[in-house]
Amino acid sequence: MTGRSSLRFLHALALGVTALALSAGTALAAGAAAPKAPPPIPPQEVRIVDEGTGEPKVDEKPLSEVENYCLNIADKAQDARHALQTKELKSLESQIGEKITELETRRAEYQKWTEERKAFLEDASSVVVDIYSSMKADAAAPQLAQLGHENAAMILVRLKPRQASSVLSEMSPEDAAAIAKLIVEKTSNDTKTEDATTVAQGQS
Repeated sequence: MTGRSSLRFLHALALGVTALALSAGTALAAGAAAPKAPPPIPPQEVRIVDEGTGEPKVDEKPLSEVENYCLNIADKAQDARHALQTKELKSLESQIGEKITELETRRAEYQKWTEERKAFLEDASSVVVDIYSSMKADAAAPQLAQLGHENAAMILVRLKPRQASSVLSEMSPEDAAAIAKLIVEKTSNDTKTEDATTVAQGQS
């Protein structure tokens, strides 16, 4: 090979190597400039956790107009029912309160009557009773009438029923009726006792 041919060959070889190097650099630069894209990420759902239970909250679907209407009607019906129940309870409480007051009043009246009856029976002195029990009816009647209806009743109620009836029969109808009524009121609560009934019947 001549010298000129050798130079041409070397020159062509150098150009080929340079071109190859440039191609490789361009490819490397292109690879560095455009990295491989990451795989696509599926869409994520955001979950809201209940602070009390720690369980995820489920989103409720919006209600339809019909469902909203039904709920409103149900709420109004429940409110009306509660209002009616509250009214009935207040009415019952009022009635119970009235009954309690009535019972307390009756209890106080009965206690007062019991105390008056006890005092009425104890006020008739045994000595005075013994005196009038030994007297005849026609003699005892005018004296007892002068003592007043209440005092006469206190004494007569301590006498035997037959003797008290005899004394009342010797009194005027007005005095006998007033004394008999007083005996009934002081010794009986709505019903006459046996002795008071006998005494009251004796004046008729």
